[in-house]
Amino acid sequence: MSERQSLPAAFWGIILATFVARTGFFVESFLTIFMKTEAGFSAGLAASVMALYGFGGAIAAFLSGPLVDRFGPRRLMIVSLLATAALAGVLALDPPNWSLFALVLMIGVVGQVIMPATHSYVALTVPQSLQRGAYSWVFIALNSGLAFGALIGGLLAGVSFSLMFASGAMLLVLGALFASVSRRRIRVSTAALAAASGSPATAEGEAKETADRARPMEGLRVLSGDRVFRRYILLNWLFMALYLQVFLVLPLLMLADGLAPRDYGIVMAANGSALVLLQLPVDRLLGRFSSARLFTVAALLLALGLVLNAFASAIWPYLVAAVFWTAAELINMPLAASVTAALGPPRLRGSYLAVHGMAFPLGMGLASLVGGSALALLPDPKLIWLVLAAVAGVLALLRARIEPGLRARLADAANASGDRMLSTEH
Repeated sequence: MSERQSLPAAFWGIILATFVARTGFFVESFLTIFMKTEAGFSAGLAASVMALYGFGGAIAAFLSGPLVDRFGPRRLMIVSLLATAALAGVLALDPPNWSLFALVLMIGVVGQVIMPATHSYVALTVPQSLQRGAYSWVFIALNSGLAFGALIGGLLAGVSFSLMFASGAMLLVLGALFASVSRRRIRVSTAALAAASGSPATAEGEAKETADRARPMEGLRVLSGDRVFRRYILLNWLFMALYLQVFLVLPLLMLADGLAPRDYGIVMAANGSALVLLQLPVDRLLGRFSSARLFTVAALLLALGLVLNAFASAIWPYLVAAVFWTAAELINMPLAASVTAALGPPRLRGSYLAVHGMAFPLGMGLASLVGGSALALLPDPKLIWLVLAAVAGVLALLRARIEPGLRARLADAANASGDRMLSTEH
C-alpha cells in the first residue's frame, strides 16, 4: 500500500479544509498593500503595524498549545476560522483608519491558532512513520491555497479591497464548514487506523485521553527544560523572521519599483505553485539526508534569495530570486513541523507544536519591526535585503553548530517509534 493510501480518511478531510481556508487567507497577504494604498499609511507605518499582527499571533499560538492538549485541535481550528472570517468581514465594511490597529492585532490573535491546531491534528491521527509525508501534504494544501489566493486577491484588490475582504471571509467560513463536517469521518478513519496499528484506541480516543492527562501548564514547564528543542526552535523563529519579509517588505518595495499589486500576486502564485508541484518529489529525494543538515541548507538558500531581491527591479528578476527563497521554504517548512512532532512527548505534542506555531506570527512581528524601521531609516530601502542575507548566513552557521545534538535527539525519537526517516544520515 502506498503512503498516500495509508493516510487516514480524516486526514484528507482536514487537508481539504486547510486548502479552502488558506485560499481565503489572501486577506492576510494583502494587508500591507491595503494600508499603503487605501488607508494612506506610509510604507514604514504599514510594515510596522503588521508587528501587531505578528506579536498578537505569537501570544495566541503559544497559549493555543494547552488549549489543544485540553480540548482537541479540530474545535480550535473551527473557532479560529470563523473568528478570522468575522474580522475580514469588518475590513470589507471600510472601517476608519484608527480601527485598523486593533483589527490587525485581532486577526493575528485568532488567525494564528489554525496552524498549531492543524499540526497537532496530524500528530494525533497519523503514525509517526508517515508524519513527514503527511506534513508535506499539509504544506501542499497551504501552498495550493496560497497560489490560488494570491491570484484571486491580486485581481480582486485591483477592483475593490472591500470585495477582496468579503470574498476572503466567505472562503474562511467554507473552510470552517469542511472542518466541522469531518467529525464522523474522523471517528471511522481513526478506528481503522487503530486496527491497522494493532492498538485498541482510536485517535479520537487518544486525543481525549491526552486531554484528560495533560494539565494546562505542564507542557510549558517541560518545554522550558528541553535544551535541544529550545536551540532548535529559536533558530527556526529566526528563519521565519527572515523569510517573512517576502510578505511584508517585498510587496512594498515592488510597489516602489513601479510594479502593481497584480505583479506581487504573480510572484506569490509562482511561489505557491512551485511548492505544490515540487513538495512531494523533493520530500522523497531529501528523505535520505539528515534532517539536521537540511536546516542548514535551507538557511543558505534563503540567504541567496534575499541577496537577489536587492538587485531586482522588474518582475522577472523578482521571480528568479523567488526560486531560491521558495527552495528554502520547500525544505524548511514541512521538515520543521515533523521534527517538532518527533521531539515532543506524545502527550504534550500540542504544546510543542504550539511553540513551533509561534514561528510564523513571531517572525511576522520581528520582520515588521525590522522592515518598517529599514524603510523609514535606510537611505536606500533595498539595502535591507543585504543586511537580511548576512543574518541568514549567520543562521546557517548556528544551525550547523547544533546539528550533532539535534541529530542525536532525532535518532532517539526514531528508535523509540521504529521510524528511521527523521534521523537518516548519508
